[in-house]
Order: sequence, then structure tokens, then C-alpha cells
Amino acid sequence: MLAVRSGGKGREGLNTRWAAVQESLAVVAYAGPIRTLDATILGDSVYIAIRPYDLGLAGRVTSGGGLGPDGLRFLTRPWAFGAPRVRQAVERAAVEASGEGWRLAGAFDGADGAHPFTLELSAKAEPRTLKIRLGSDDRNSIAIRYGPVGRFQSGRIPRWIEWTRGATRIRLDIEDHAAAKPAQFRRLPPARDDWTILALDDPRGRDLLRRLFGVADSGAAP
Repeated sequence: MLAVRSGGKGREGLNTRWAAVQESLAVVAYAGPIRTLDATILGDSVYIAIRPYDLGLAGRVTSGGGLGPDGLRFLTRPWAFGAPRVRQAVERAAVEASGEGWRLAGAFDGADGAHPFTLELSAKAEPRTLKIRLGSDDRNSIAIRYGPVGRFQSGRIPRWIEWTRGATRIRLDIEDHAAAKPAQFRRLPPARDDWTILALDDPRGRDLLRRLFGVADSGAAP
């Protein structure tokens, strides 16, 4: 179940499904029986359909800024530390005791350089918080909180994840984690002729993407 709040506005109770295969990822969200959001990452290409507004975003994640395609995939599944670049960054991080757990300080390699991160782990080495600086200003960061780890069909992962960036907060409560069945993700419904499709390299598209991630007043790339 997904909940999104930005400033004083928000939406809760979105039934959401995540599916990932290698470098492909799909997210589908429903408000009751109504399909409201589709988001896909295929390699370095992104497509987001915001159905209630007849609006879509499409394009390639550029290599000129931000965390790049690999970083974007990790941010959508921040419990998946096994990706090679993520694992290498964690293995290179400095480690120190923090309370009853551990604090790791390192940097993720992004398209525009290194992005410092701080990862807090419990005494069982389970993630508790992760903060990644996305720009030169520390205020331009994304913070991720992890709930207690639960046991699911596909292994142990946090029972909830919460992303915070700027005025936007997104929380995902995980009810099940198992191998996806092909029937669970039907063919992406096409956009109608009267839809507005914005390109990621269009200033309007980038502005909308920043608004979705709570950084409308920032010049940083996602």
C-alpha cells in the first residue's frame, strides 16, 4: 500500500505492485479499482503515466547529472543492496559503531560525480536509515527510513519503506514479496490521442518530475 504526501496534500491507500527483472522495473498503482499510475524503467528509459491527469513523461535518464539509471533503479527499490555498484559502494564505506548498531559513510558513483551517503544499520546489520546527498548542497538530499525486517516468500526485507525529499514523503507498506507472475502485470494501456506526453529533456517534463519528487525549487537532476 502506497501513501504520498507533498506539503499539505496527499493520497493514501494506493494498492501498488512492484516488479523487477534485471535492469527492468515496473510499478502499477490503483485507487480502488481505478488504475492511476504506471511507471517503468527499461535500461535507461523511463515512462510514467499519471492517468487521472491524462499526462505522461517519457525519455532517457541522461548521463549528465544525478545518480543516473542505476541510481534511479536503486532509489525505487532501496532494499536491494545486491546490485553491483551499490554493493561496491557499501563495501568501500567507512564503518563506525553507532548506538547498538553501525554507521556506514561512503559515496555512490553518479553520472556527475560522487554522492555521499550515510547508512545506519541495526546490531543485526539490518538497514534503518539511508541519506544520500544528490547535489552540492546538503539540503538537496533524499532520506529513506526502513521498517523492521520481515520474512516473506522471497526472503527477508523491511515491512515498510519511507522516502522523504523536500516537502514530499512517500511510504510503502509491504504486504507481500514474492516472485511476480506474468498475469499480475498486464500490457501497459496506451495513452489516448488527447494525452499530453512530456519528454524528460523538456524543461516542463523535468519540472514535473522534480515536483513529483518534491524538489520543485531545486535545480538538481533526479
